[in-house]
Amino acid sequence: MHIVAKVFDLAITDSEIQKETHKLSGIDSPRERKNALNRLIDRYLLLHQALTTGLSVSDSEFDDALFESLEEMDNAPRDMEQTRNLEEQTRRRVIIRKYVHNYCFKSIEISEQQLLNFYEDQKEVFVIPETVHAAHILVCGSGLDSARKASRIRAEISTQEDFRRICGTSSDCPSSPRCGDLGWFPRGRMISELEEVAFALQPGQISDAFKSRFGWHILLLIDRKPAQIASFEDIKDSLKARLVHLKREFLLMAHIRDLRNNYKAEIRILDPRYTH
Repeated sequence: MHIVAKVFDLAITDSEIQKETHKLSGIDSPRERKNALNRLIDRYLLLHQALTTGLSVSDSEFDDALFESLEEMDNAPRDMEQTRNLEEQTRRRVIIRKYVHNYCFKSIEISEQQLLNFYEDQKEVFVIPETVHAAHILVCGSGLDSARKASRIRAEISTQEDFRRICGTSSDCPSSPRCGDLGWFPRGRMISELEEVAFALQPGQISDAFKSRFGWHILLLIDRKPAQIASFEDIKDSLKARLVHLKREFLLMAHIRDLRNNYKAEIRILDPRYTH
């Protein structure tokens, strides 16, 4: 077991760094290994701080976390040593999780006025993109017969009522029982051919037959909504949840920074490969 670093009396081994590197990026490079080591140092600083507060792990907490760990593993432990390592890592993970929860999940108050001020300052962030509501008829196949069939179907359609009636009997798409309804969608959600046609139509218009990799389509544009800024009432709950989450992340980052500053002498890098 090669020890790369120590945080107080907690050893960080090369195998731990390898596992952390794999979780972070899967790229085994000096830079990614250093990133992994730094994350482990932060984690062990939190663990030490948690242990000094007297946090412990109940049997039920341990069992739940162990089951979670086993689900994440590709292979179960092969021997007693691996089993003991897994159990120790599981206990540590639970203690760190409890400590972070106790530290960061304090009551964070954000008033409605603060939310409104943030909303007014950042309105451009809350733009809802232009969306369209469309339906289509699909004729599968790329050959001449499919093209002719799509043309014949299109020739029979003069109104939206024609489209809906014919769609139920002539479309190869699973959406045909609901009259080919594709729902509302913004740009970037559908295949490019369908998107290009949909955003070029006006409500009530029906396209000519056009081809994609799925076959031939006939598109009805039902409605469209221009880009707009979401109202404060519509987004204030999700905005509050997001800001509370960001504040908690900031609290944790600031706490780790303080731990690193306070315990510099207790962080020892033993492997010279990680000191440059």
